[in-house]
Amino acid sequence: MAVKKIELEILRTLSDSETPLSSKEIAETLSDRGIFLEPRTIRYHLQKMDNMGLTKKPVKYKRVITEKGREVLRRDLVFERVGEFSERVEYNVFMSTFDIEKMEGTIPTNIAIVDKKNSDKALRILGEVSNSKFIVSKLITIADENEKLGDFKIPRGKFGIGVVSNTIHDVILRKKGVVLNPEASGIIHIENHRPQGFSEIISYFGTTLSPGWLFVKSGLTSALKAVKKGEGHVIAAIRSFNIHAIDIVKKEIIKEKESGIGGIITVSYPSENLFSIPSAGFKVKLVVYAGLNYLAPLQELGMDPEIHINEALIDFSSFRDPEDYI
Repeated sequence: MAVKKIELEILRTLSDSETPLSSKEIAETLSDRGIFLEPRTIRYHLQKMDNMGLTKKPVKYKRVITEKGREVLRRDLVFERVGEFSERVEYNVFMSTFDIEKMEGTIPTNIAIVDKKNSDKALRILGEVSNSKFIVSKLITIADENEKLGDFKIPRGKFGIGVVSNTIHDVILRKKGVVLNPEASGIIHIENHRPQGFSEIISYFGTTLSPGWLFVKSGLTSALKAVKKGEGHVIAAIRSFNIHAIDIVKKEIIKEKESGIGGIITVSYPSENLFSIPSAGFKVKLVVYAGLNYLAPLQELGMDPEIHINEALIDFSSFRDPEDYI
C-alpha cells in the first residue's frame, strides 16, 4: 500500500490525538511541526485515506485513525522508532518520583493483564516466585476489571498485576548523581541457582520493542523452573556507568537490599569481563535480573497475559506482599 509522506504525517497527527480532528485542526497541528498545508489539501488526502481504510469519520467533518492506519504508520516509521524502548526507559527514570530514603513515590512498573478465570492460579504462582532472587521486589499491585493500573484500564473479564521493574535501579542511582546507560537485555542460564552466562542478547538501541517482552513471548524463558529446581533461563538487563561512581553504586546496592529491592547479579569492572559481556572503554557493567521474571511464569504456563513493560508509573504505596491477595 503506497502512502505518501504527507499522509503519514496526517496519520501521525491523528494517532497522537485523543479526540477526532477536523482538517483545520490537523493543519494547525502540522504547522507547529513546520508543515504548512491548506485544510482543503488535507481534506483531499483524508478522502483518499478513508477509501483506503486508514481513517474514518466517527462524527461529521472529523477523522480518527483506524487500526489499519496504525499498522501502516508503525510499518512506515519503523526505522524512526529504532531505540524507542531505551527512550521509554529514560523517560520513566526522569518522571519517577521514588525516594528510597522515604520509600515513597511513583516507580516504573511492568504490567500483566490476565483472564479472571486464571486469577487463583496466577496468584498462587506469583506467591511461589515472590521469594526468588531472580526478581526485583516481591511486592505486587492488583487491579480488578474496570479499575486502573497507572493509565491502563483493566478490561471486563480481566485483572491486572503490576510488578516492580528493574528500571527502579536507574531511578535510585540517578537521584545519587549516577547515570546508568541501558545497553541490552538477555537470557541468562541458571545452574544450581546461580547465573552461568548469557545465551541470547538484544541491544536496546536496535529494537522498537522491549527485549524482555520478546524473550517471554518467544518462549525462551523458563523462570518457574529456575525458581523451583535451580536450573533454567531467566531475563537479565545490562547497564553501564562511569567507573568513578562505583563506590556510590555499591553503597546504594546495600541500601536497596536492606529496603527489599534486589535482583543485582554483579557489578563488573571493565577488566573482569564477566559472562563475556563486551566492554565499552572504562565503563563498569551492572547486571541485574529483570522484573519481568516475576510475570514470565504466567506465559510459560499458557495463560498468555497481555504484557506491558515500563509503560506505567505507579505509586509505591499501592504495592503489597502477594500473600495479602491470596
